[in-house]
Amino acid sequence: MYHIQRKSLVMFCFAATMLLLLLAACGSAGTGTTKTGGTGAASPTPIPTQTYSAANGCPNNTVMTSESNKPNVTIKPTDIKDTVVVHNGDIVEVRLPFGHQWSGPQISQGALQLQGPGGFALKSDQVCVWRYVAKGTGTTTLDFSSRALCKPGQFCPMYVMKLPFKIEVQK
Repeated sequence: MYHIQRKSLVMFCFAATMLLLLLAACGSAGTGTTKTGGTGAASPTPIPTQTYSAANGCPNNTVMTSESNKPNVTIKPTDIKDTVVVHNGDIVEVRLPFGHQWSGPQISQGALQLQGPGGFALKSDQVCVWRYVAKGTGTTTLDFSSRALCKPGQFCPMYVMKLPFKIEVQK
């Protein structure tokens, strides 16, 4: 039994060494181009930056510092179990907290007309907001999903959490 464990340890070390060499061979190398004239200093590579909205999980790059007018109905993640009843003409907001990568409807759904950009960041309340106006009557389901919001270079859990909100628009 000791012989088998030693043999597998040797094979593991060999495989790890080969993988390390393979990864080292994939590193960056010079391009071999020559510059004539001027200084030979390399120009800095621009670093891509993330918008405030994206860094906090909102799908739209629009950032609001405060709310312009209050909604009649506010929907939060805890409302997925119930049917939310609204009335024709009501302003309805879906508010999802920062810290998750959110996605949701980007167009009007049924009796709910999307107002402005869907999924903008509301800095004052630290939420991503989808704002609708109830037009007409009927029942509509707004389907949202959440994923892990991960920083570059870090391990990231792989999951998708569905959040369906059922909304009934009455007269």
